[in-house]
Order: sequence, then C-alpha cells, then structure tokens
Amino acid sequence: MSNDFYGAVWSLSYNKGKIDAVIGGAANMYNGRYYGNIIWMRYPGNTEKDYQWNFNRSEKGEFSIYGRMNYRFSSQVSGFADLQFRHISYDLSGNDDDLKDLTQSHMFSFFNPKGGLFFTISSSQDAYISFSVAHREPTRSDYQEAKGDPSATPKAETLYDAEAGYNVRAGKVTAGINVYSMYYNDQLIPTGQLSDVGYPIMTNVKRSSRNGIELSVELKPVKIIDWKVSVTGSMNKIPDFTGYYTDYNTSDFSSAYKSMNYGRVDLAYSPSVISSSDLGFLLSEKFNIHLLSKYVGKQYFDNTMSSNRRVDPYFVNNLVLNFNTPVGKIREFNASLYINNLLNSSYVSNGYGGLWYEDGKEKTWAYYFPQAGINFLIKVGIRF
Repeated sequence: MSNDFYGAVWSLSYNKGKIDAVIGGAANMYNGRYYGNIIWMRYPGNTEKDYQWNFNRSEKGEFSIYGRMNYRFSSQVSGFADLQFRHISYDLSGNDDDLKDLTQSHMFSFFNPKGGLFFTISSSQDAYISFSVAHREPTRSDYQEAKGDPSATPKAETLYDAEAGYNVRAGKVTAGINVYSMYYNDQLIPTGQLSDVGYPIMTNVKRSSRNGIELSVELKPVKIIDWKVSVTGSMNKIPDFTGYYTDYNTSDFSSAYKSMNYGRVDLAYSPSVISSSDLGFLLSEKFNIHLLSKYVGKQYFDNTMSSNRRVDPYFVNNLVLNFNTPVGKIREFNASLYINNLLNSSYVSNGYGGLWYEDGKEKTWAYYFPQAGINFLIKVGIRF
C-alpha cells in the first residue's frame, strides 16, 4: 500500500452572555494505492521479479461544516443544538488481488442534527435528555468485499438515538443512570466472517435496534478506598433477519444458493450484559493498587443465534500496582506493574466463522481468539 492523506480544519467561536457557540468545518482527501508485486516464485517461467500483477486506487474526499450552540435558559436549565452537514465522494478503480474490477463511484450527503437539555435539580442532582441523528458511510473494504454482486453493494446507515440520564451525589456515594434507545435503518452489521486481511465483512440489514440501560456507582467508604462499578444491560435486535448460505449436494457435487428466515435475532458481537469494576486502594500519595474486573456476557459472532457460533461469557481480573515519586533530578518517576488475568482464567474474547449446508444439513466453521493466561507487564515513565 501507498497512502496519502491531507486536508484542513477550521473553527470560529463566540461567547457572550448566555450563549456559547462555534462554527467550523473540514475538507480532506485520502488517496490510497494498493498493489501486488511478485517478489519470489519457485518456477517463474517468463515472469520477471517484482512483476506487478494487480493495482487499484481509491480516493475519498470529504467536506463538512457544523454549527454548535449552548444556551443557558436559567441557572437550572441549559440546552445545546449541533447541526452538521457532510459530503463524501468515493472513487475506486483498478483490479483487486483476485483480478476482479473494483471500478465504481459513490457520493453521499448527510445532515446530522443533535439536541438536548440539561437540568440542574440541586447541587447534588442533575439530569439530561438528548436526541440525535447520525449517518455512517460504507468503507472501501465494504465495497471491495461486495465486488461483482450489485445486489450486495452496501448502503449508508442511519441512526436515531434518544437518551435520558440522571446523576446523584450523596455523601460517599455517586450514582448515575442512562437509558438509551437506538434505531437503525440499513445498519452495517458484521456477518461473522473476515476478509483475507482480517477485516470484518459487513452487510446491511433494513431495520435493527439497540435499547438498554447503563448504571454506574462510585463508593468511597473510607479515605483510602475508591470503588467504581458500572453495568450495562441491553437488547440488540434485528426484528426480521434473513440469512443466505450455500447448500452442497454431495451425490452430484452441485450446489444451490439459498436463504432462511431466522425471525427476531440478536445482533452479532453484541453481548446483552457488560459490567466492570475498579477497586482502588490509595495507600499513599506515592503508591496505589487497583483491582480491575470485567464481565462480558455471551455473544454470537454471526446473526443466526447459533450456539455453534458463539463466544461464551467470561470474567477476568487484572491487578495494577502504581508507584509515583521524584527521584533525584527527575521531577516525576512512574512505575506500574500489571498482573493481567490474575486468576489465570481460560477464556475466549472473540471469534469468527460461518455456515454452509450439505444435503440439507447445517455445517459450521468457526475460529476463536483464546486469551493469554496470567501475564505481566512493567511500564516506566520519567519526566524531567
């Protein structure tokens, strides 16, 4: 690959009375060249060394402008509005490494508005509500993987996101709750398969949603202990999913491309429960210890909810010891010892795969990413 990226950003700000405002924008261009040269062959025949057997180019240009304003209606209520316009152009040309022609052009124009209100209920309580619309364009890899199949050409996705939250502080306890509802049109979702360079292969699904609640609590029961806990519960759904597969007939070696309606399913790589904990022991200004814990619920790595293509729940703990002090003429000396996977747990954090059929019976292929057992890392930082 040989890539160039260049552009410019700008902004102007205004602050007077109850208004804080900014207007800005950006313009940039990405130019990528992808090629394959033969550097060695056992039997080259008439092929010369460094013969270039494929070359393709991609250009992505983007122009955007935005305006954002915060307004204080009163000492207890403030609001914000954020408007953005983006224009994107894609141009691809040349042959991929399998010699298929990638030549195509795409243009997008997006309007992304956001707005919300903040409420200061008291010195220890606040709340907020917000609504936003966002768009995401496909990437070069999305177009590359869909090459040769016009019906699979990816579309841009649209997201509608509504959120509301509440925070309270009472003595040694701080707590917060956030509720969100996200609805998508043409969401780009992973299929569970990877490209030959490890990029997740994506496809559009007409309708999907993510709805959930996030809870966070911070406790300081005594001066030397600080405990932060967060939990997220969510439903990440496609209401009506149709998957496609190839059915092979082993008697005559023929095959047929078929589809199956799976109905309401979970989105791939979307666990319904995630939680984390940071238990800190602040033993002195120079030394502290943190026990970091994480739980991730089960998740499927395709959109069929098959137990054959699933990552099981896992719980992992890491211990971090931090030491900070000046040493001689060194103004700041930081040393940290990380003991990762403290309990030496055996777990898998990710996976990918897919399915096919033989004589009408489902078959699975799946690969997993097992994580290391207990391991250690030392980090040292010096500031003069």
